[in-house]
Amino acid sequence: MLEKLRAILAQSHNAAVVGRALHGLGGVGKTRLAVEYAWRYRADYAALLFVPAQDGNTLDKGLADIATVLDLPEKAAPQQDVRVAAALRWLNSHRDWLLICDNVDDVAARDALLPRIANLAGGHVLITGRLADQSPAYPSLTLDVLAVDDAAEFLLERAARRAQSPNDAALAGELAAELGGLALGLEQAAAYIERRQIGFAAYLKLWRENREKVLGWFDKTATAYNHDVGLAATWMTSVAQLTPDGRRLLARLGWLAPDPIPDSLFDVSATGDEAFDAREALADLLAYSLVSAGAENGTRMVTVHRLVQDFARRELAADWPGALKEALEWLSWGFAYDPDDVRSWPVLEPLMAHAMAVASAADRASISKSTADLLNRLGIVLKSKARFAEAEPLYRRALEIFEKSAGPNHPDVASTLNNLALLLCATNRLAEAEPMLRRALTIDEARFGPHHSEVATNLNNLAELLRASNRFEEAESLYRRSLGISRMRLGHKDSKVAICLNNLALLLHTMGRYEESEPMYRQALEIDEDNCGPNHPNTAIRLNNLASLMSATDRHAEAETMFRRAVVIVSKSLGEHPMSKRFCDNYRCCLLSLGKSEAAAQSAVDALIDEHARKP
Repeated sequence: MLEKLRAILAQSHNAAVVGRALHGLGGVGKTRLAVEYAWRYRADYAALLFVPAQDGNTLDKGLADIATVLDLPEKAAPQQDVRVAAALRWLNSHRDWLLICDNVDDVAARDALLPRIANLAGGHVLITGRLADQSPAYPSLTLDVLAVDDAAEFLLERAARRAQSPNDAALAGELAAELGGLALGLEQAAAYIERRQIGFAAYLKLWRENREKVLGWFDKTATAYNHDVGLAATWMTSVAQLTPDGRRLLARLGWLAPDPIPDSLFDVSATGDEAFDAREALADLLAYSLVSAGAENGTRMVTVHRLVQDFARRELAADWPGALKEALEWLSWGFAYDPDDVRSWPVLEPLMAHAMAVASAADRASISKSTADLLNRLGIVLKSKARFAEAEPLYRRALEIFEKSAGPNHPDVASTLNNLALLLCATNRLAEAEPMLRRALTIDEARFGPHHSEVATNLNNLAELLRASNRFEEAESLYRRSLGISRMRLGHKDSKVAICLNNLALLLHTMGRYEESEPMYRQALEIDEDNCGPNHPNTAIRLNNLASLMSATDRHAEAETMFRRAVVIVSKSLGEHPMSKRFCDNYRCCLLSLGKSEAAAQSAVDALIDEHARKP
């Protein structure tokens, strides 16, 4: 197949663009063939590029990531469509590249992909997927199952620790035929044989005794399994050997995203779930190759094949009807960190795709509160990363769920209104945000009374909007009320007090009341250095604001030290982020005020970023 594919692509190597669609049964090895082709002929290509393409959103994310892989100037653009356009321009202006578009498994995925690649020129495109009819422009090349002899050879090599017998070669051929030469089925069978250290004859007996029962579970109408010895038949043989916890975990994993799962999640236990040992259950799944383990950027990860997930959702539903709710609670507990705190991001980032997949499925299943909670927390992370377009629909859906399930005057409604309104403020939609903030304040005042810490938060947020709207007198009154409540409820050294002090100081600074503003800035900085540490973004915000006051009062040397420290902190912790850009601009302006030339100031800023930039 590699040689055939090479002959097709190489014969028109200088044409505008040449492509093929690799299609076949799920688990037959389409992606493996495409990647193996890339490695074998890598010397003939200037770039080897791979994008998941199972849906339009995933495809666009993959294309946008190419801008980073190729180090294009647009890689730092916050808008994904800008990075997508840059990647496509690069493909059109360069030659001798290979682009693999993976898992184009249905008509919707195909229709999302084809407009993106229709006008490419100068390279080769490989499309992999279960869908046979991709496009006349990309004729299909069918990847079939292994020949029996090849499959038997694989079984003999892979199941080396089996119970040996003189007629193993013949038995391996017999088993290869029973499994239909399906690569993933062969791998699972061999893993089972090695785990139990049985022989081919024993496995054949087990297979044949279960065949009729297994075929009863097999859905012949599913596009993934279009013959009577499908993946379900192969997998059920292994699943039958799992412990109850192993089957329970597999059913749960079926609801996660088809992305690597951080190994640390298997140490998380939800409330009431303490008797379930996910780590031991994971070992059970690994033993039968139902999942695989590896590493990504030095972090241990677990991967479940997407077709195993399809199988788990369909075939284990009767055994574990509560698997979706368990997955939701599991991800909710895994997400139980402050999503607005950059220190939580290394834990939360690898979980985000899974939390999104589970929350979406739970929403479709009308599971209310936990779903809304998780959507809300996902929105906070995305908003903190300035990914506003992704965060907004999550906030809006969480708000809709809370209003329907808890009523329009519940504190969860107020909290979500606050989050959505702050996003609207960040995207300069103040008129839309204001009634939301006022409604949230009314809800919390009615529920908790006028002197509650939640009310203080509402007051502060509304004051922020009023400040942005240049309604300074109204804003100052609310800021001072918020500060008073926070000090009374939380003490003088709480981080929320620092927020109130900082925001009031910022207002006074804007109004030119520098002598009143400075001590508040300094107190906020002291609180956050004590509570968050010297290298936290909150500390950087306080430093930047105080430095801005220093500059406004012609104390540029003192300001330079603070600006520099703020840039170092956000470069390390946030990387490419609007806050980082703003702080860098402030530092550059300060250097200009100290007499540096434009070129020298920009060079100093660039050097600082290069030295301290956050590593992905």
